[in-house]
Amino acid sequence: MESMSRLTACALAALLVAGCSSGEKKPPAPPGSREYRTDAYTFAYPSTWTPRTTTEEGGAPVLKVDGPELPSGVYDGQVHVGRRDRHAGGLADQLSQFRGLAQLNGYRVTAVRETKLDGAADARRIEARYEITTQDGTRTPMRLLGLYALTKRRTLLEFMIRSPERGTAAAQAPAILASFRLTGGR
Repeated sequence: MESMSRLTACALAALLVAGCSSGEKKPPAPPGSREYRTDAYTFAYPSTWTPRTTTEEGGAPVLKVDGPELPSGVYDGQVHVGRRDRHAGGLADQLSQFRGLAQLNGYRVTAVRETKLDGAADARRIEARYEITTQDGTRTPMRLLGLYALTKRRTLLEFMIRSPERGTAAAQAPAILASFRLTGGR
């Protein structure tokens, strides 16, 4: 039991040291993870997940990284990264839009708070819960964890992780979010 406590303390110390580093220096992707990197951001995701790119209705690029599909047809985790370069507004407008859409879609927003993100002019962490009904009628409680970041060069990034509350991705979501970094290119 004492060795388990030491192991936990060592792991916590390593996480604290990694979290206090500045700039581009960061720990490598954890074992079993891959790193996704662009000119604006980077993050780690489970190596069994599949990245794909698409666009929003307005033509803005979107990255989705899908976890394994569950028997219900729901992904056991999905990362969604939206990006808008030369964003004219601030985060207040984006957060108002998020809250409005969340209410419209039956989401219960559980947290919106300022967060520090190196290279960001402003950043907010978002948490919400909602329920989806699959084609076979299965009701699945979902969790949304993510952030909005506005870089100093006016690039707006929306980094969201969706996961079934009872899926394995729910436990991985905090580490995925913690791995998100701005790369300084935007």
